[in-house]
Amino acid sequence: MRRAVIDTNVLISFLEKGHPVAQLLSGFDRLVVPAPVDAEFRAGLNLSTKSGRAKSTLLDELLADESVEYVALGRSESRKYAEIFKYLKGQGTPIPSNDIWIASVALLRDATLVTMDEHFRRIPLLDMLTL
Repeated sequence: MRRAVIDTNVLISFLEKGHPVAQLLSGFDRLVVPAPVDAEFRAGLNLSTKSGRAKSTLLDELLADESVEYVALGRSESRKYAEIFKYLKGQGTPIPSNDIWIASVALLRDATLVTMDEHFRRIPLLDMLTL
């Protein structure tokens, strides 16, 4: 089964009608949305606007789809986070904390991370598709 963990910037594009990222993601059997992606997306919405409410509804509909897996963070992700964090700190190449969580989810699920951020390349063994 081909899984794609989607980063926040990819989720934003995916939820836009007609964006080509939707076709690219259709090549995966399962989309994986880590909790930090959900949180970052919703934090950027202004729910007092019609547009913000519509985007929130689109995300809720996506997460209700049986081909989409929502991943809350647990012990396995915490341990993988610590491992990645220590490695990046030792290399002097830190990345944002939420992105370490997202990478942890991808590594633990043997999934491809689909992102627009090049800094994920600093993480060894992470299978990535950069847009």
